[in-house]
Parts: sequence; C-alpha cells; structure tokens
Amino acid sequence: MPATPPPISLLNDLVSAIKEQLRCLTKPPTYMLLPKLNSMKRIQSFDLARGFTVLIMPSIHIVMLYSQPTVQQSPLGDVLGFIAEGPGAQLFMLLMGISFTFSKKINPKYVLQRAFYLLIAAYLLNFFKFLVPLGLGLMPANLLQELQLKNDFTSAGFFLLIGDILHFAAIAYLVLHFIYRLKYYHFWSFVAAIAIMIGSPFVWDLHTGIGSLDYILQLLGGHPPNVFFPIFPWLVYPLMGLTLGYLLKECNQNRLMKNTGLSGAGIVIIACLFPPTVQSNDWLPFYRTDAADTLFHLGFVLTWLSVFHWLSKEIPANFFYRLLTFCSKNITTIYIIQWVFICWCLAFTGYMQLNMTSTLIWMIGITTITLLLTHALNNAYRKSI
Repeated sequence: MPATPPPISLLNDLVSAIKEQLRCLTKPPTYMLLPKLNSMKRIQSFDLARGFTVLIMPSIHIVMLYSQPTVQQSPLGDVLGFIAEGPGAQLFMLLMGISFTFSKKINPKYVLQRAFYLLIAAYLLNFFKFLVPLGLGLMPANLLQELQLKNDFTSAGFFLLIGDILHFAAIAYLVLHFIYRLKYYHFWSFVAAIAIMIGSPFVWDLHTGIGSLDYILQLLGGHPPNVFFPIFPWLVYPLMGLTLGYLLKECNQNRLMKNTGLSGAGIVIIACLFPPTVQSNDWLPFYRTDAADTLFHLGFVLTWLSVFHWLSKEIPANFFYRLLTFCSKNITTIYIIQWVFICWCLAFTGYMQLNMTSTLIWMIGITTITLLLTHALNNAYRKSI
C-alpha cells in the first residue's frame, strides 16, 4: 500500500486531535480525583513558555517607549513585536485559566481577596510608574503632548485610572470563579469564550454619560490609552484556559499537548481564511481583536505551548530552564518592577529618542536590575518567614 501523502496525513492527524479533545470535553469533571490532581507538580513546559516571554518583557516595553521609530521598525523591533503580539499577554491569560483549575485555594473568600489585591496592585502600580514622575515634573514633554495632557497634576486622574493587565486579571479572576463553580465548567467556559469572541465588537465604546459607570464600561470594552486590556475580547483566553486545564486532568498530558499543537495550527489556518481587520489605528487590532484575529492568537498560543512542551521533553534541564522557571514563578513581581524602572527612567532616556546601541544597553541594564531585585526580594521574604 502506498504511503499516505504528507498533507493528507497531517490533515488526518489534525482531525483525530480535534476529535479526541472533543471526547474529553464532553465528559463531566472527575471531582473525586481533584484533590490528587490539584497537588500535581508544576508543568515545566508552561513555566518555560511563560518565563521566556517574561524574560523578554522589559525589552519589549523599552523598545516601545524608549526607541526611535527606526529601531522599532528594525529586525530587533520586529522580533520583539512578534513575541509581544504572539506568545505575549494572550499566553499569560490562557495559563491563568489553566492554573485556576489546579489551584488548591479556590473558594469565595480567597477569590475575592485575590481580586481585591490585584486591583490594589494595579492602582498602586499606576501611582508609582506615572504619578511619581509626573509629580516630579519628569514626564517627557512629547509623551504628554501625544496624550494631549499637561505636565502637572491636572493629568493625575488620567494616569491613575489607566486600565492595564492587572485590572483585567482582577475582573477575570471573579468571572473564572463563577464559571468554575458550575458542574460542567469546562463546557460553559468554552461556550462563553466563543460568545465573547463573536460578540465583543458589539460592546466596545459603550457610554452612558455617568462618569463612574462609563469607567467600568471602559474596562469592559475601551481602548488605549485609557484601557489596554479590555475584558472583551481578552476574557476569551482565560476561559479557554479553564477548558484546557480540565482536559489536562482528563487526558494523557503528552498526547494532549501534541493534539493541542495540531489543533492550534488548524485554528490558525482557519483564522487566516477570514479577511484582514481594517482599523483606523495600527495598534488597535492588537488590543481589540475581532473574532478572526482572536481566533488566530488563540491558535498561535496553543501551538506555542505545544512547541515548548516538546522542547521540555527533548532538551535536558539546564541553567536557562531554571532562569525561565524563576521568571515564570515571579511574573507579577517582575512585571511591576520593570514598569516602575522603565517609567522613571524616561526622564533620562526621553520618549522614543534612543538609537539601537543605547536601546540595547538599556534593555540589558533594566532586565538585569529587575531580575536581581526580584531575587533579592525573594530572599528577604524567605528569611522573614
């Protein structure tokens, strides 16, 4: 019998992968096994995938704020842009949903406390990274001009209320808990993700004229510079993470991750069949994606996770793995520290002023300082307990 042609073989593998995951998806949760599964060790490939993006994260933000347009449009800028828009925030949010299914502390009190602390951290971060340099008169004039703001405390309200990923995480955590309490949470999270993917454009930019209510509506469906990660459509990723977390409990992990990669590749292909998004701003399609773009990012992240799972099996543990795991475990601390340093140092670098050499120096410097300070804080915390 002749060998199956490679394209047909790949298609058969893709169909088989989707069928197997659908079979797992239609099974009710095995609640009797949850205590054992909740205590399972961290999945190394997830730490490696997340840690890689966390390690690159300061460099992404430095190029975004410090570098001249020629640097942003260089091969370096293209690579960092690819990491930011591919396995970036979408990956963090998907893994947030997966982690939720394995948490030992999922109860209403813990969830409310966690969401509250995330919100406090979000507004404290806005205070330190924006209001401190603003109060000292250190904000670059061209940045304020771009935002149509003044270099005084009349701009404080705007900076304090900017919605970022920590605001999103706080709200998403509450939603995840609500859905996780349902009997077939894996099914309902999947349905909710599809509904949000399709329906998000219908809730963008809603307003009532009532200040406090409009602020909440911005967090749900706003856009930069007011809100960078609106609930719609970004909630798709943690919801899909809930479903994938369930599948990790019900299916063979290695086979599932292989099928996840094949499914992700199929999703990317399907998403590419849709016409490209047309937006008035180049950056808007990333922060507010339509259904096809959201589908593309979801498929890409699933494929990315599968690749890192394969790498974790093929390459033995090493120093780089330990570094990435450290970054993954300390993602929130690293996120906060690097943003504070980057925003404070705008007083020295200027906004979009650095050439390639200066950009590289600042990338290495801030990344190194951030990691060392995170390590020092961890050591201090361990000694205090």
